[in-house]
Amino acid sequence: MKYVIGDDEVALVLKPCSFDSKGKWTGEMNTGLVVGEPKLLDKEDTAYVMHLATLMGAFLELAQHDDMLYNMVEEHRNELIGLKEEEEEEDQPMYEKVEGTDGKILKLTRFTKTQGNA
Repeated sequence: MKYVIGDDEVALVLKPCSFDSKGKWTGEMNTGLVVGEPKLLDKEDTAYVMHLATLMGAFLELAQHDDMLYNMVEEHRNELIGLKEEEEEEDQPMYEKVEGTDGKILKLTRFTKTQGNA
């Protein structure tokens, strides 16, 4: 999938850079920035957007050495995109009783593992 950087956009690029003898990625990566043509933003605003992007890259480096920081940001990210932690999902019953049925009804979510079509 290709994406063309638009005017006034700044992209943080993550590039896997190290592979073992079997071609499996070792987890090491390079980071870079791609900056679109400044049109609406002045130099100061463009520099600030680049500053924010470089902060994201710096986070990746720090998070490798600070589990608390990584976990805190991961938890916040999960909240932002609506992911629930496994512990929270386990607290919720997988089945619910439905009036008028003899059995239990399985609740399916987008995270439910199924075979075939569900």
